[in-house]
Amino acid sequence: MKLRLLSALTILLCFSGFSQDFNGLINTTKAKLNEENKISKKAKLTADLAWYYCYVNVDSALVYGNKSLDFSKQTKNDTLIGQSLNDLSTVYYVRGEYPTAIDFAQKSLKYRVKTNDTAGIASLYNKMGNNYNKTNVLDSTIYYYVKAKDYYYEINDSLSSIKIESNIAATYFLSGNIKKALEYLEVSVDYFKKKDLKLELSNAYITEGNILLAKKDTINAIKAYEEAVVIAESVNNNVGLASALNNLSTIYNGLNDVEKSTKYIKRAIEIRESIGASGDLESAKLTLAINNFTLGNIKEAKSGLLKVKPFLIKTNANEKLQNLYETLMLIYAYERNTDSLSYYSRQFKLTLNKNVGESNLKFSQEIETKYETEKKEKEILVQRADLAEKELHINQKNTQIIGLVILALVLSALGYLLYNQQKLKNNQLKKEGELREALVKIETQNKLQDQRLRISRDLHDNIGAQLTFIISSIDNLQYGFNLKNEKLTNKLSSISSFTKETIYELRDTIWAMNKSEIVWEDLQVRISNFIDKANHSANAVNFQFVMEEGLEKELKFTSVKGMNIYRIIQEAINNAIKYAEASEVIVTINKLNDLVCFKVEDNGKGFNIKDVEQGNGLNNMQKRADEINADFKIISEENKGTTITLKV
Repeated sequence: MKLRLLSALTILLCFSGFSQDFNGLINTTKAKLNEENKISKKAKLTADLAWYYCYVNVDSALVYGNKSLDFSKQTKNDTLIGQSLNDLSTVYYVRGEYPTAIDFAQKSLKYRVKTNDTAGIASLYNKMGNNYNKTNVLDSTIYYYVKAKDYYYEINDSLSSIKIESNIAATYFLSGNIKKALEYLEVSVDYFKKKDLKLELSNAYITEGNILLAKKDTINAIKAYEEAVVIAESVNNNVGLASALNNLSTIYNGLNDVEKSTKYIKRAIEIRESIGASGDLESAKLTLAINNFTLGNIKEAKSGLLKVKPFLIKTNANEKLQNLYETLMLIYAYERNTDSLSYYSRQFKLTLNKNVGESNLKFSQEIETKYETEKKEKEILVQRADLAEKELHINQKNTQIIGLVILALVLSALGYLLYNQQKLKNNQLKKEGELREALVKIETQNKLQDQRLRISRDLHDNIGAQLTFIISSIDNLQYGFNLKNEKLTNKLSSISSFTKETIYELRDTIWAMNKSEIVWEDLQVRISNFIDKANHSANAVNFQFVMEEGLEKELKFTSVKGMNIYRIIQEAINNAIKYAEASEVIVTINKLNDLVCFKVEDNGKGFNIKDVEQGNGLNNMQKRADEINADFKIISEENKGTTITLKV
């Protein structure tokens, strides 16, 4: 139970700190804000205040974060809007509202990708990793940490890369890989010491304490936490200070020094209340309530547990709920409140099943069995008193039967315990295997992406340059030799136009190769641009582009699927221009059930599908549709036009 209370505290911060007086920074920034009239400056200053207040008072941080977002939206500056959303993500992380923090990080990511802010993108991936860590989604945690580290490596930001390695160490600790965790952590600690980065060092010592405690090295774990307390106090790292005190409380509780444990947890609660760290505050209050129960303060323990319960339910903190329900079971068993005991026993079992499948329920069963056994024994004693003389022989048999039943129950309980322990071990091995598979998959995806980038660079630098040289050479020929042969001039112009088209096609290919997936917005822009280009080249044709409102903006395709969709639509429009002799071409995109429907219609001369031998264009469209498992249909009649439909 104690280890679970500790593990949730491994990753502490998703932002860099300053070894400064935050109250002083806040006062200085407020003074500047009061004198400033420019909206863009106000957006920056309120964003800074939201950042500083994360260390002091999270409620104030939220107020200034929202003000910063309002100012940024007024400026319509993508960089400022992205920064404000990023700061709000940090605020909600400290508040313990992790799904909301992830949502704001994803919103900020769109703006930072748009502005090509590499450092900002890396910072957001780091934040998303921290939030997924807090919700115990370890595969996503590792995924985003690795992405952040790659970005920081790309821009030569060694400090941020080391911080990421510290977080990766903490994640390996949570997954049970102590050896790997220590390898990453040692590098981080050495770097922080060398650079005198006290805030980061205090956080690293907390992770080191957690790892040492998992290795059952309690003495050195206490030393690591105490070192973290001293350093965190010196740089006003209130978040880290509260976590170190919380972990010391957990250790001393395990050593049965409950008074010392209570002293540390009360101080942690005071700090978390002062900065408004709701998620960690409720965790600390849970620890205090459990300590009160251990000290025999049943009333205070019960009150504390019932107060913290709604928050833990709201945030789906199942591991903490398991501890809470377990303690309430003990309290109601002590009070002999059978209804409440039964209720919290059920809640404990349900929560336990959520956490580890079916685990060791021996403790709760022993409480219920003990209570029921005592009740039965009292009934037997009453019966013995009434029938002692007349039914001595029957009572002896009853005693033997009771002994056999108890023995059977004990044997059943032992067997059930062994079964559940083995099942728990199997589940743990399964999770470790899944994590390893996820890491291998991430590594493979990274290698594939690197290969795509190398190929696309080669295409751009070699083939693209050669095609550009061809166009330049043709233009020089036409200009330099004053050609009067109209046929030759037309032929050279045709080659130049064809080469330009080839460059456009090459750019489309490179665009698709540079992406592991294509979002709906990108595909829509490509289709729209191509239709505009076709409209300019075929003045006699009226083009219409109709798109149903409400199509999911978050819709995504793989790069292969997105490129094939684009090529099919491109080929369909080209056929309508070249062969159909159409005066009108309509491109429609809408949603049919769970499918997206792309339709290209023209009012041209049409053709009889059965009588016409399909050329490369029609065959290529069919092959591309087959490759992405899409439904592809061509409907055409002579003098009634042609309709090409693609459902994905």
